[in-house]
Amino acid sequence: MRPEPAALQACLLFRGKSAEEIELLLPTLAYTVSTYRKNAIILAEGDPADRLGILLSGRVEVQKTHSTGSSVTIAHLKEGQTIGEAVLFRRDNVAPATVTATGPCKVMFIGKQELLRIFAADTDILTRFIENLSERLVLVNRKIENLSAGPLRRRIIDFLLEQGTQQASDTLKLPFSRKEWAGHLNTARPSLSRELGFLRDQGWIDFKGSEITLLDRSRMNDYLLSLPSSAGNL
Repeated sequence: MRPEPAALQACLLFRGKSAEEIELLLPTLAYTVSTYRKNAIILAEGDPADRLGILLSGRVEVQKTHSTGSSVTIAHLKEGQTIGEAVLFRRDNVAPATVTATGPCKVMFIGKQELLRIFAADTDILTRFIENLSERLVLVNRKIENLSAGPLRRRIIDFLLEQGTQQASDTLKLPFSRKEWAGHLNTARPSLSRELGFLRDQGWIDFKGSEITLLDRSRMNDYLLSLPSSAGNL
C-alpha cells in the first residue's frame, strides 16, 4: 500500500518538501503501511521498538500501565505525528507504553536501518527528525507539569488557558473527547465533569459538546496565582 504524498506532508520529517518531491522519494524508500481498526493495539508496552511509525490517517492513544494495573494517558497523536521515535535508537529499544487506535487508522513504518540510510542521503530529513524529538520532549515536559500542577481544577484551567493561547481564540475546540481528556488529566470523567460544571457556574467558561468558551480569562488567571505552588490534589 502506497501512502499519499499529501499525508506525508503533514509529518514534520517531510516539512518543506513538495508533493512532487515526496512522489519521487517514495520509490526509493523501504517501508510498509498497515491499517488498524478501532481499539486495535499498534504497539504494546514491552514490544521491540525497531521502526518508526508515521500516522497517515486517524488518531491513536499512548498509555502507560502501572504495576497496580491502572493506566495513564501520555499522549493523543493525530495525522502526521510519529510513533516510537523517542526509543528507536536506545540500546534497550523496547516500547515504554502501549499505542492503541482510537478509530480506524493507517500507519507507515520505516525500519531503523532504513531510517539511518535516509538520514545519510538527506540531511534535511535528519534535521526534521531531531526537531521532532525536541518537540516531543517539550510535550512530555508539559504533560509532567500538568499532572503535577496540584488540584484538578488548576490542571483544567491550565489546560484551557494553554489551548486558548494555542488556538488564539476564546472559543476552543477540544482536540479529543471528554473521556480522553479525563485520561489526559489522570482523573475520572465524573470528576472532570464536576469541575467543568463548577467553572461554568462561576461564569468563567461555558461549554457545549466538544466546544468550550472562555468567558473570563482574568479570573481564571487570578485563581492560578492565588494557589501556592505546593497545593495538593482535590
